[in-house]
This record gives sequence, structure tokens and C-alpha cells, in this order.
Amino acid sequence: MQENDNKNIIFTGFMGTGKTTVGKMLAQKLGRQFIDTDQLIEERQGLTIPEIFEQLGEPAFRKMEAAIARELGQRQGLVISTGGRLMLDPANVDALSVNGRVFCLVATPQEILSRIESDTDHHRPLLDVPNPGEQIVELLQERRKGYQRFLKMTTDEKPPADITEDLLDFMQKSQKHFAVDIPSYPHEYIVGTGILPFTRQLAGTDGMLVVITDTVVGEIYARSCGPVDHVVTIPAGRQKKTLATVQRVYDQLVEIGFDRSGTIVALGGSVIGDIAGFVAATFMRGVNFVQCPTSLLAMADTSIGGKNSLDLSQGKNLIGSFKQPSLVIADVATLTTLPPEELVSGMAEVIKHGLLADTDLLEKIEKGNWPAATESLHSVYSEIQALVAQSIQVKISYVQKDPFDEGIRKQLNMGHTFAHAIEKVSDNTIRHGEAVAMGIAAATDLSVRLGYCDERLKNRIDAVLEKVGLPNRIPATLAPQSILDAMRRDKKRLAQSLRLVLPVKVGKVFVADNIDSEDIIQTLHAMSRTSD
Repeated sequence: MQENDNKNIIFTGFMGTGKTTVGKMLAQKLGRQFIDTDQLIEERQGLTIPEIFEQLGEPAFRKMEAAIARELGQRQGLVISTGGRLMLDPANVDALSVNGRVFCLVATPQEILSRIESDTDHHRPLLDVPNPGEQIVELLQERRKGYQRFLKMTTDEKPPADITEDLLDFMQKSQKHFAVDIPSYPHEYIVGTGILPFTRQLAGTDGMLVVITDTVVGEIYARSCGPVDHVVTIPAGRQKKTLATVQRVYDQLVEIGFDRSGTIVALGGSVIGDIAGFVAATFMRGVNFVQCPTSLLAMADTSIGGKNSLDLSQGKNLIGSFKQPSLVIADVATLTTLPPEELVSGMAEVIKHGLLADTDLLEKIEKGNWPAATESLHSVYSEIQALVAQSIQVKISYVQKDPFDEGIRKQLNMGHTFAHAIEKVSDNTIRHGEAVAMGIAAATDLSVRLGYCDERLKNRIDAVLEKVGLPNRIPATLAPQSILDAMRRDKKRLAQSLRLVLPVKVGKVFVADNIDSEDIIQTLHAMSRTSD
């Protein structure tokens, strides 16, 4: 948490998860005022919560909560503990989130029951039933969807003082939180430095935690995710993004007794994200899923939106599913071990987002000081962090509007129909980001050719790609006709016609159908020439 960050810190979660105890400790550490919304209502009404329920009724109490949420949402510098249901009301969430960061404290039903039974100072009307343990399980299930949207912190097996220190440490390291408000699947995207060790706590699961990674990333970072139950390691490389790999992962999950209470963590780049996401979507009809992207491409693009795909011999991404993560943890410190050429490759998606958005993102890239493929990332580390955060916001805005890729989200495919064909024809010897860069340049050339944009945009795109170290031409060794044939087999085609996203200007693109093949061939020939 930055020193000038005066946003409220808000705790939500079920009764007995430690909201009040941890909240008071945190407020004392930060020198802030602590407010318990239930206690504040009791003081103002001169009644206990059970008395309010009995004398005035629950609807009256919920109105009091809403009024408190609106009031506290206008203040700053508070630590707030909310009643268990207060943040299940979207209006209350909107009121408090405007000026606050929300944490949902979670614990197992057994731990909650144990804490409540030992707390003789508070009466819990909702648990006045013959079997309070079963009631806790049922209420947690009812509220699970409502709590899902918030950043979780597990409070099991740790004293409140340790939980408080963990929260302080995490807030110091996490720099940006983004709410991904997808209907039925709201979740948080966190960007920070050194936050990977909090994976287990933030996952908020009481089941088995299994990390799926590859041989390269796993060697460096698998032990950095905190305590996990099992690590499934697969060979690195795009050629492993197949059903055969998924089958091997299934076999290991069955062998270790993984069930629907568990959580799959994708630790790696976009290939691992696709494989782990597909496994999480299909194993036992779906299990909880957390993304921990470690490449720039995955952070800025593929970890957002829930699309998971596998390759067939006939083409890329022909098998797939939608599986939204419950959380994305982007630890930008992992980019320091990314090969420079992979960092450069990932910049293609950031440039694409800069073209799509009517913001200063593209201008920042143009003014940035980027490394050549042989240089170190460290010289541009802070710039990369800022660009990741801004690029994420562009992708999130599209995904929230079109979570199942049925409309405007197709604009995110700019350059990708060309790119996938280039990758196919090159036998995947060209990196995805490099192919996307070529595809963006080709789409811009085609747009100029068809009269949708002017030559100045084309020159600008060529220049920014070159500045970052990305190609703006297609290798002459790749035959234009072969690329066109591969494009015709792309999954994004509409019936027999190609569907391409073409730019008009920065911040404005459109999806074009029925483009004449001759125009595409002319563009491919032009793009295969050596730049002047």
C-alpha cells in the first residue's frame, strides 16, 4: 500500500472469520479509525442486532446497513468491518468500493463454528438452530457467489496478529486492483511485485490447491506460491497445448484424489493458462481456477476473459472452453526472469490494446525506452508495470461488455487471423507476439488499401513496432498464397468468408467480412517485401 493511499480498507465475509479482530489490529498498525458497521448501528439505535431483528425486522436492519454504506463510502482513511450480508447487496458494494479496497476473510465451516462457540460476547441469531454447523455450511453456500467478487484472505490456522501482518505485507506489495465485473463470474485482477507467495491465502479455498506449470517456470517459481498440495509439471512449449497433455494432467489429478472442492492454479504463460483453464473447466464438470501469469503476453491479454483453447494438427485453438478465473495474480517480478525476446513478443498485445483504446497507451509506448532483444528488462521495469496495468484495463473493458465473445470483443482479434496463419505456415517457428505484430501491420496495410484509414496510421504502427523490437513485415520465405490458405481455415472465419478486424484510427476499429481475396493477397505480397 502506497504511503499516499488513503482509501478505506473494508472487510467482508462470514461471521467468525476475524473481520473485527483483524480490522482493529490493522487500524492500530496504520493509525486509522476502526468502524464496525454492526456496532455503529447498535450505538445509533440503542438496540442490539438481535433486538433490531426482533422489534423492527430484518428489512429495517438492511436499510440501516445501506445508509451506513453510503455514509462511510464518502469518507477516507478508515478500516471498516461489515456485517456478513452487507456486501452481498450490490448497492452497498458500489457505495463502499468507490473509495475503498475490499477484502473478504474466509475460513472453513469447522473453524468458523469453533470460533463462534468460544465467543460468548456475541449472540448470533442466524445460528439459533438445532445444528449450527449445518447452518453455517448452508449459509456459506448461499453467499458463495456474493463473496466471489472480492479479494479473499484465508484466516485458518493463523492467529489474528499474523493475518494482520500478512495483510500489511500484501498491501505494501500489491499496486493495482481491478474488478472484472462479468455477470455470474465477478473477480479481481491484482498487479503487484512480490505477491506470488500469497497465492494460497488469496485463493480462499479449503480444498486441495494444485499448481499446473511447465518445466521452465516451475523450476523458478513453483516454490514461490506458498504452501500448495501438488505441482503438475508439463514440458514447456506450444506443441504441448493438446488433448494428450490434458489427458496426462487428468490422470495425475485422479491419482492424487483431487475433487471439486479443490483449486487449479495456472502458473506460467499463455500456453499454461490455456491448458490449466481447459482442465479446470472440464475436470469433474468444472473446479475453481486461479490465474498466475508469468509472461507479459499472459498478464496483458490471455489471463483475462476466460477463453481457454487447445490446438489440433489442422490448426490453432480449434478446441476450447470458457472458464473464468476466480482471481488473477500478476506478479510483475516474474518478468525479470523472462527472456528479453519473450518480453518484446508480449509487447505486441500491449500495442494492440493501445490501438483499440482511445487513451494515451499507444503514445506511452512510442515515448518509452524499450530494450532490444539482447538487453535487460530492468532498465524499463517501472514502465512495463505501468503499461501492464493500463493494458489490463483495455482488455477488461471489452470482456465485461462481451464475456462470451459474441460481439464487440471480436475486435480484440485484430491482427490474429493473419498471425495464426503465419504461425501455421512457419511451423510455429515464429513467436505468437511476433506473428501478432506482423498481423497488426498487415491489417493496417489492408485497411489503407481498402480506404478505411490513411497512410499516416500505417507509418505510425510500423514505427512503434520497430521501436519496441517487433517485426512489421512478414518473412519472404512464407508464401502469401500459403498464408491465405491457412487464413481460410481459421476458426474466426464466418461461413466461407474471412473475418478481419481493421483499424480506422487509434481508438476505432471494425470487423470486416467478405473481403476480396485479391486484396488480401496484395497486402501479403506488400508485407513480405523488405522495409525501406
